[in-house]
Amino acid sequence: FFKKNEKMSLLGSSLYALTTGAIISASFYLMWNIFQFNFQFTYIWEYASRELDAYFLFASFFAGQQGSFLLWLLMLSIIGLILIPSLRKYDYENIAMPFFNLILMFILVILVFKSPFEYVWESFAKDGIEVGFMPENGRGMNPILQNYWITIHPPILFVGYSLMSVPFILALAGLVKKDYTRWLEPGIKWTLIGGGVLGLGIMLGGFWAYETLGWGGFWGWDPVENSSLLPWLIAVALSHTFLVQKRTGGLIKTNFVLAIFAFLFVLYATFLTRSGILGDTSVHSFITPGKTVETLLVWFMLSFIIFGLGLIVFRWKDVAKFTRKSDFSIQSKEFSLSIGSILLVAFTLIIWYGTSKPALAEIFGGQKVAAELSFYNNWGLIFGVLMLILNSFTIYLRWKARIFDTFFKQIMIPFALSVVGTIAIYLIGITDLKFVILGFASLFSIITNLDFIMRNTSKQSKMLGAYIGHLGIAILVLGVVASGSSTENTQMRFTEKSSKEYHGYKFTFLGKERIEKEKRDREKFRYSIKVEKEGNIWEVHPIVYWSSFNEWSAPFFEPGIQTKIEKDIYVAPIAVEYDYDAPKMYIQKDMPSLSPIDSSTSVSIEKFEMDGGMQPEKNKVSFGTILKYDKAGTVTFDTLYTLIDVETWVGSPVEWKPFPGTNMQIGMVGLIRDQASIANSQAVFVFKEPHLKEPQLMEVFTADISIKPFMNLVWLGTILMVIGFFAALPKYGKKKLQTQTEIDEEIANENNNNSSDTAEKLNGETA
Repeated sequence: FFKKNEKMSLLGSSLYALTTGAIISASFYLMWNIFQFNFQFTYIWEYASRELDAYFLFASFFAGQQGSFLLWLLMLSIIGLILIPSLRKYDYENIAMPFFNLILMFILVILVFKSPFEYVWESFAKDGIEVGFMPENGRGMNPILQNYWITIHPPILFVGYSLMSVPFILALAGLVKKDYTRWLEPGIKWTLIGGGVLGLGIMLGGFWAYETLGWGGFWGWDPVENSSLLPWLIAVALSHTFLVQKRTGGLIKTNFVLAIFAFLFVLYATFLTRSGILGDTSVHSFITPGKTVETLLVWFMLSFIIFGLGLIVFRWKDVAKFTRKSDFSIQSKEFSLSIGSILLVAFTLIIWYGTSKPALAEIFGGQKVAAELSFYNNWGLIFGVLMLILNSFTIYLRWKARIFDTFFKQIMIPFALSVVGTIAIYLIGITDLKFVILGFASLFSIITNLDFIMRNTSKQSKMLGAYIGHLGIAILVLGVVASGSSTENTQMRFTEKSSKEYHGYKFTFLGKERIEKEKRDREKFRYSIKVEKEGNIWEVHPIVYWSSFNEWSAPFFEPGIQTKIEKDIYVAPIAVEYDYDAPKMYIQKDMPSLSPIDSSTSVSIEKFEMDGGMQPEKNKVSFGTILKYDKAGTVTFDTLYTLIDVETWVGSPVEWKPFPGTNMQIGMVGLIRDQASIANSQAVFVFKEPHLKEPQLMEVFTADISIKPFMNLVWLGTILMVIGFFAALPKYGKKKLQTQTEIDEEIANENNNNSSDTAEKLNGETA
């Protein structure tokens, strides 16, 4: 079946190119119809509208399930074109490409049943929509998604997903061909590219959440967030075990397993996010696609699980024959890398369990709830500390070593500097033990990786990629320690021109201005909060807007962020309300309340009167309230009349009545209506002095205020981490499989580079 045939290979690659051309054409056709506002297509009607800017129209291509599957198919097909020459060079084309095409086929079948080209009269046939009907406008994209990051984050994430299929098909091809080492050369390069791109996509998603959603953080352990993290963690583990096999000939079976699971977790992530199974426990999950597509997703996943793992089991004994016997002594770099990979896989399984908890509950019964944040944070702390410290130790270990020789001498200074840095962390106010320990681990890793990079920049620049990546992860964790443990936050309620003080900062609400006035589907306001401290003045601009997307029923919020080198000032709006600039009270029938202006008087509602004997205005009714006043046993009654708006239930007093025993007047200004019975509603009253004008309704803006120290460390760390993946590629740019002699020479060079000049003089031995 897999026998090589030049003519058939040429025919296959030609047909594949035609298939890719057809997929590109279909994608272009959908995009063209989006920009032509062809709302005859249900998908375009659901996610596009005439009010969207061009870049959001572009993003509406993949804003829904059908478009995201088409985007995945498009990325896969293009990567396949690039992949074919590489496979041909390693003589893998005739084996690997059938597996690759099988992935394309599954996605194509899903698109047949969940097509972005279905017409509205087909989707809503039960509603009697006429054939050829064209809606005037589309529903448009969810306002929460209308951020420039939507044009960047999803495509990069899907490129990462697509790239993870390459190590998968290479592993399958290696098992079929009984070639257990040659697939390593292309496999490690594609794993690094895939890990780098997928890591970049995850990083951008975190920044998008921080900048737009107002969570106050960049990672919430949401099941959909975790689903993309799972294949990335496996890819990181695989990149390390690949290196062990390359250097020692060990972990061959491990690499096959990890390469297969890296893509299986991509399929699992697709199932979780697009089956609708997480709809109740995730803020990101797509709606249920229908039973047919759910079934296809399950079969898509199960087919590759059964085939991939079955092939490994079938070849297990044969692989063992080709595995070079290696004694992974505890003093060697390969032992340390293997332990690190085990930790990564274990952490992946823990995240998988927490992420899958709602799905497992649905399958086996039980309450369908997501894992608590503390579950992830506690386990993340343990594994984070272990992996960072292990990374620091690994830098000073040698390949195939049997003794620690110079290890302890080399690590003493970085260890001492880390202890000093940890004491400094404690003294500046980070006193929580778990953050202190994590801070030590991150500082230890930063110092050791910087030490290696500085010593080897001129010697072996191609070796620095991994250390740059490790440095990035350590800096990211240090940023988490700084921002997560020291964040100062509070909730503030502002009226216009009002000021609040918190931890030496003065916050003043300056007002708001309407923006994007040309957009008819929204009312969007930019709020201005002035922040002052020690003579420094900044302005932060959170966003509040109403949209026709949810029929103007509730506002959408975006945080305002003022970024400084050492901190972020983060203002996340949580509510916009209206209140009166005067004393007020809320009274419910048969529930007496004490007056806010005279605590010796209780007030209760005896009765509501719907007819106050007045001519109602448009959308307003005359509403009377009989109040009972009880002042030290003296009871009096009075009736207050109000014109109530029947849509908003906000009223204006017909007249102001004297409040017994005071010089103040009282009037009814609204009703908090009970949907079951008006009689159970709560009436709102305000007070004023007789010679003053009526109290004014004013806006009250409520926001969470956070001062987040050193958030830039998080972003710097993630950038360095991604750079590390791509910087490691030149090290594996060789066109042919290395001989054992070349590998041994490379090990000797690396071992020498891992030793300081002093250590080399003391001990010239190389492993």
